[in-house]
Amino acid sequence: MSILKRKKIIAAFLFLLLGLSFFFDIVLGSVRIPFSEALSVLTGSSSGNPVWNTIITEFRIPKAITAILAGSALSVSGLLMQTFFRNPLADPFVLGISSGASFGVALVVLTAGSIGINLFFLNGLLNKIGITIAAGIGAAVILLLITFVSKKVSSNITLLIFGLMLGYIIGALESILKYFSSPENLQGYVIWGMGNFGNVIWK
Repeated sequence: MSILKRKKIIAAFLFLLLGLSFFFDIVLGSVRIPFSEALSVLTGSSSGNPVWNTIITEFRIPKAITAILAGSALSVSGLLMQTFFRNPLADPFVLGISSGASFGVALVVLTAGSIGINLFFLNGLLNKIGITIAAGIGAAVILLLITFVSKKVSSNITLLIFGLMLGYIIGALESILKYFSSPENLQGYVIWGMGNFGNVIWK
């Protein structure tokens, strides 16, 4: 079997697995929906229970699509890192870029009480965009620093070690912020760090 044919078979299997995971993610949950009814909703028909229609179309499908997009983004980012540094061990976690994003959010969330505004628990799109921007800026700063150092060193191993050091340093700074933050802000930051699709809707 040729390598190309083998890759096609693997890709087809992975897409099939993704489709099954998507379907089971929609069917399974706190409210159990029969497979046949869920399939009817997905094919454009209406199930016998209007509540099931609402649950699937307004809540579970947006969450499932978001999970797929998030997983795809992580995969692509890892591939870009490995290609850029020509090292199969490189990824956003090893190089400290994810730690930079986390630290950017920590600065916004854990210091919110010091300015009298708890940004994490404010409702509305502006707050969510603000946290996303903070994470992007934190990741970008670390990425620029890693890129600068990569031009000064010749070994990829040295660069990976530098990224690990950055991750530990940022982790220590986050621990300091956690120590001085209020319990409410700390709870919000921990919940954000766990990751959650619970509040995802089409809007």
